[in-house]
Amino acid sequence: MKNRKIEMDVIHQITMLLQIALSIFLLSFGVASLFSKELYMVCQIIIGVLMFVIAYNNQTVYKRKYMTYIYLGLGIVIIATSLFA
Repeated sequence: MKNRKIEMDVIHQITMLLQIALSIFLLSFGVASLFSKELYMVCQIIIGVLMFVIAYNNQTVYKRKYMTYIYLGLGIVIIATSLFA
């Protein structure tokens, strides 16, 4: 198996940093939502936005086509259920 080098430009670096930052926010809001139920909706919205960022990174950075649609669908469903439920 060949080792492939992933070339990253500024946009890819920003989206990868955004994915890490959203993951940290999700972890902190997830723990905080255990103690305060009002933060649970914020946690769901962060999960939905994180799914969109992961889908973008899958498509552009990692060149995975099929998981992108799953992440997009999950992001839409999670945000829709958190806003309309």
